[in-house]
Amino acid sequence: MLALALQGIGGMNSFAAGVLQTLRNEGVKPDLISATSGAILSAYYFLQKDSNAIGKHYDEYFKSEENGIPTFFKFMQYAYLGIPEKFSPNYLNIFERLPYNGPFSTLEEWINFYFPNKIYKSEFPQQFFDDIANFFSTNEEVGIIMNAYNVNNDQAVLYVNERAMNTIALNKSENFEVKPITPDGVRACLQLLQYGDFQGEYDGAYQYNPVLSPLVVADEIILVTVAPLGKSLDPIDNFFDIEDFKLKMLFKNALYAELNGISRINKLIEYGNKLVRPESANKPYKEYKPIKVQTIQPTIHRGFFEYFVETREFYQDGVSQAKKFIDDSLNK
Repeated sequence: MLALALQGIGGMNSFAAGVLQTLRNEGVKPDLISATSGAILSAYYFLQKDSNAIGKHYDEYFKSEENGIPTFFKFMQYAYLGIPEKFSPNYLNIFERLPYNGPFSTLEEWINFYFPNKIYKSEFPQQFFDDIANFFSTNEEVGIIMNAYNVNNDQAVLYVNERAMNTIALNKSENFEVKPITPDGVRACLQLLQYGDFQGEYDGAYQYNPVLSPLVVADEIILVTVAPLGKSLDPIDNFFDIEDFKLKMLFKNALYAELNGISRINKLIEYGNKLVRPESANKPYKEYKPIKVQTIQPTIHRGFFEYFVETREFYQDGVSQAKKFIDDSLNK
């Protein structure tokens, strides 16, 4: 059994898209897919009947965005103007909150007014959530897992289709709850902190990125990351270096917690396979196979000012790293 675990966040998902398009071209067919945040869209296109759906989507996107504006300024453009049909600045929120925040008698009231949490709003059309939810929930061939974060009970929320529900390893003692995939579930999995919560839930990238532990039923897991796992940061000299560092730690801490859990499972399997049955020194216990986790990671470090900026270069890095992975691993 083969599983794909896709990290995702902001605009760093074109790498995973390049990876998935290449895997699709090579005929790789996973049994399970876990997708976090923006990787959900790439997983959606990956599973379409059109084998080039991902490439077509991003090619159209890149053509519309390649207007000669440098990445730094494009980030500022998105920050102040938003991205059509994705998100927009919530400038009206200032006037909407004004009648309910005065008079500003304390410093805290001033701070809460001038530095609110809902500084953007989602502009995805409802049809976007409906299409993804319907496609995932009716897929009978691939188990699909998306994740959100429930801020009220501090738990991960796994949105799964029926195939995943019948396949993945679920333990009620785990720190997550399981729900069927719905349009509202898709919305929750893409709900940025800057939008405010959606029915008490946020984008799962803030807590559980990627979803790995429920995939331990698989023999092999291909993990696709959004950032290089090795040293890739410049010295921390300014505000943006600090933001880059926090972003990198956000990805790595959750990831290594998951990988360490799988490593412990593999060590127990290795130990168990060395044991023999008490009644016969010549008859060992059943041989269990360790879980094989392989990683495809970008070679390009991206930072704070590229948070929401998708680039053709990052997509092509995904293509090249996936080809290298196939040459090194799948063709052995």
